[in-house]
Amino acid sequence: MLIYFVALLPVLGWGFMPIIANLRKSTPEEQLLGTSISALVFAFILFWIVSPEVTLASFIVSFVSGIFWSFGQLLQFKGIAASSVAKAMPISNGTQLVGATLFAVVIFHEWQTVSAVIIGIFAVILILVGVVMTGFQKRGNHIKESVSIHVYAIVILSSFFLTLYVVTNQLFHVTGFAIILPQAIGMLTCAIGINLAKKSAISRKNITFNLLTGLSWSIANLGMFLATAVLGVATSFSMSQACVIVATIGGILIFKQKKSPLEWTFILSGVGLIMGGVVMLSLLK
Repeated sequence: MLIYFVALLPVLGWGFMPIIANLRKSTPEEQLLGTSISALVFAFILFWIVSPEVTLASFIVSFVSGIFWSFGQLLQFKGIAASSVAKAMPISNGTQLVGATLFAVVIFHEWQTVSAVIIGIFAVILILVGVVMTGFQKRGNHIKESVSIHVYAIVILSSFFLTLYVVTNQLFHVTGFAIILPQAIGMLTCAIGINLAKKSAISRKNITFNLLTGLSWSIANLGMFLATAVLGVATSFSMSQACVIVATIGGILIFKQKKSPLEWTFILSGVGLIMGGVVMLSLLK
């Protein structure tokens, strides 16, 4: 019973992370830096407790994956700033799922049977349709897509980097707690570089506030590690993707965005399709 509570940590942590980041008017660069600092502190504590073995090769691979995360997370924050949490996060979650699936099929040669290919393609289509549906907005007597091409482009590019962040360690067979500290060092190194390159003043208060964003992310990340060890990848991953429900509905309610009954129907149906696609993908071998 306890492990299922642990498996819910990614749902809450990754679901509330973008909401927390946007409770204060911080720039995406400040959000990234605060999140990375907190993630590194959390990683140091976990490393001290667990003491995993880290080789030079595993350090480099995980460090690079942390750099990919920084670019992806920065672009995700920028996509949210250009739209909203409720609009950007379904696109982000959905396209990351599609990206990870493409890597799994093309690079890791999964979906060995015809039935797996058919079900997998159908699941991807469900996810993409769900992503588009969550962005619909009522205008007059019509319901239309309200997310601009610009936001789609930013978030899809974000998902490309976040997918690389996920698959890099898998590609080089780096697993377990050895990933976390080198990855966090890569995250913070890149975040510092991004803020220095921006060459504009940053707010210490905004960065301090976003330590909470990083704490939320870190708790989710730890929950995913622990749940995967007991429940397996398929179950823990499919459960974690319910974070799109928290981010989407929580973003609407917390930021007091008014939605008509028709808009709610499209949003909830879209989230339902995304989760349906997630469950289908998690069942594939």
